[in-house]
Parts: sequence; C-alpha cells; structure tokens
Amino acid sequence: MRDRLIEDARAMRMPRPAFDADMMASKAFACPGMRRDTGKTRRSEMAQRLALFIGVGRYASAAYDSRQPRCCCTDAHAFAQMIRENSPRTPQPNFRLLGGRVYATPDPFDPTDPEMTADALTDRVHDLFRMVRRGDALLYFTGHAIPVDDGTDLLLLTPDDDQTAGPIQGTDETETVRRGIRVSDIRNAASSSQASSMTIILDCCHAGVAATMEWPRNTTILASTDEHTASQSLFGTHLMYTSALMAAMQGAAADVQGIITPLSLHSTVCALLNLGEDGQQPVLRTWNDTTTVLRQVEASRQITEEELARIAPDDAMTTRRRASTRTFDGMPLPAFEGFPTKDAAFAVHPEHESPTARDGVMRSGDETWEQLDGLQRDMELFKHLRNAKLLEAFIHETDGSTHEADLFWACMAEWDIERKEPSGRQGFVRLTDLGRLYWEIQHKR
Repeated sequence: MRDRLIEDARAMRMPRPAFDADMMASKAFACPGMRRDTGKTRRSEMAQRLALFIGVGRYASAAYDSRQPRCCCTDAHAFAQMIRENSPRTPQPNFRLLGGRVYATPDPFDPTDPEMTADALTDRVHDLFRMVRRGDALLYFTGHAIPVDDGTDLLLLTPDDDQTAGPIQGTDETETVRRGIRVSDIRNAASSSQASSMTIILDCCHAGVAATMEWPRNTTILASTDEHTASQSLFGTHLMYTSALMAAMQGAAADVQGIITPLSLHSTVCALLNLGEDGQQPVLRTWNDTTTVLRQVEASRQITEEELARIAPDDAMTTRRRASTRTFDGMPLPAFEGFPTKDAAFAVHPEHESPTARDGVMRSGDETWEQLDGLQRDMELFKHLRNAKLLEAFIHETDGSTHEADLFWACMAEWDIERKEPSGRQGFVRLTDLGRLYWEIQHKR
C-alpha cells in the first residue's frame, strides 16, 4: 500500500504526503477535478474528488445472526464502482476512493480486521474531510444504525458492535455498549474541513436523524428515510434506496448536459420510491451555495454548451452563417441564427432533411459532418434540442389549425412529393417551456 501511494503521488506530480507509517495504509490521493459553480462548469487546478464508502454487510456479534444486512456489502461495492466511472468522453473527473478500497464486511466477516472497527472507521472519516481541499468529499454508509442521545444523534453501527453489557462507572448498574460512528463526529470532521463541497449519503434505518442536525456550509445530506423509519430491501438482494440511487445515476437524474447533482439525484430517487407503498421517504437537506457534480453521463438527451448557446441569437454567428444560405426557386432558405424571442417559431423545409428531399431522395444517415450543408447541420441541432426536451415541431395546416408533429414530417410538410408541388402547409420548430427557460439564461449571457 505504501508503494502504491508513492506511485500515485508521483503520477499526479504532487509532493509525497508526510503521514506517519501507521496511517499510510488507509490513505490515497484524489485527482484534479472539475466543479460546476454558480451554474457554470470550471476547472480548479488544485481540486480533489475523494470518496469513502463503508458497507457493513456482516456483524461479529451473534445477536445479529438473524438480521445480517448482507446486501450492504454488495451495495457499497456496486455504488462505489459507479461513482468512480463517468461516461467516456465526458470532462468530469471520477471520484477516487480513500485508501483505494471500499470498506465493507463480506460474508464471512473476520472480526479481527483492524480496519473495520468503530475507531478505525471514525479515523477514516476524519481522514476524508481532512485530505480534501478545494474539492469534493463524498461519504457513503450502509448498514445498521440506531438513534442515540434521545434521538438527537445517530450511531452508524460498525462490525465490532457486540451489544455486550458493561458496568456504568461509579454504580452497580450495567448498560449495553454500542460501537459505531457517531454522525455528530462526522459533523465535527466536516466543520473543520477545507473541502468545497461535502456530500453524505446514508442508507440505513433512521438516516433522517442526520438531516435534523445543523451542518457546516456546503454540506448536503442524502438520507434513505426519515428519522422514524427503517430502510427497506428490494426482495432481500439490495437496499431499495441504493438500488434507486444507482438507477438514477445511470442517467435518469442527468440534466441536458448529462450532469447529475445531489438535488437531481434526490428528485429522481423520490419519484422512483414513491411508486411503491412501503412508506419509505428519502430526505434531502443541503447547506450548499454551489452545485456539486456527482457524475456525468452520456445520455440521449445530452447537448453541449455550444448547442445551448445557439438557442439565442448571436451577432457574430449571424454574420458568419448568412453566406451559407440555400435557395429554392430563387427564394432564400435562411440558416438558423437562434430564436429572436423565446416564443418565436422557425420555419423548417425539406432541405433541412436533405438537399434532394423534394425529389424523394433522403439522407442515408451515414454522411459525415463535412458532407452536410448549413441546413442539415441545423437539423442535427434541432434533433439534439428535441431529444433534450427543449424544442418541439408542429405543422400549420391549410385551414389555419396547428398540431404537433415529428421533426421529419414538419420539414416535409410544405412539399407534396407525389405532385411535386407546394402543399400549402408549413412546418415549424419552437422552444418548449424548458427551452424558453434556457433561452432566457442564454439571452442574459
């Protein structure tokens, strides 16, 4: 482990850390990262993205034999793998794991494992928040948990929780000693952290207790359920909340640029879990004034910032593209230069589909970008905006009525292919409600 850490440090061109030898086995470095701040994505040269995953799938005490949460080990490994892998060709860097591993107890569990005790795991939590500077820290825990201190704190039970009775100092009475990570200790570690954002995900019973506590700025709590409810399993194989998290992280929670944030993740997960009738209600509480990117994916609805910018007119683009305008019967077919107003409609023509569409010859779909003229390139933009739910097509009929239509048929509406003459109909594209919101944002820029 020591050699691996040294190699990591050299690969990143960062100085070797001065940790003592006992602590070296549990530390790794985070890679340079990107954050999206106040709505814009920017690169921070010293940013780090580091995550700690704890999954307690087996407890040492025989008292847990009938309720070992074995799926928690699998959940921690599966979710960690997903958070470490952004989709290819996306600029968002992956999270790296603290210590290069997932802290999870398999079946069978070795109760002598010194890395999985309450003290050791609490130290790892402090390591996480101490090591991240100007970057993103993520903590995930799944396992058993109990409220303590009259419900004002939550104890995340670790594998060495043996539920044995011990004497109360100064009395003849005994009390049950519970071992785990106090959420108040996590809060204390977060309070002294220099991380730009801290995301804490708890999939355990009574996880909502954490959301009732006060946390430092730029902290987000994602809890699987409220403070009074148990977490549910999905047919005994996976916890329902983590299953919903992973489903949403595949792309369902992504915005039009493929970016997934804690808020979009929570919204999507709630929608998924509300389909059931088990009463499990996830909880979100945030003290964040920035936008934390958890993952970036390549979704079918993803569009680039350049494509978003083309929604609103741009003087430089308008001047540059006028020369590429095509004509039909001497009439110009204007290139798309942005919607002049958010409620404007733009007429589309058969030439948007293909230069020979009026003759019934369509594009094969195998054309390269260089083989497309300005109108077909506009068509590609319209397709992307449509897939992102920002644009819709409609046809204006000869009787004055309008109706929504597929983009292809909107382009072909004005031409009767069989008769080789104008049909009197006209196809248009316009922005959806979401598209008009993005238009306002681009227009202000």
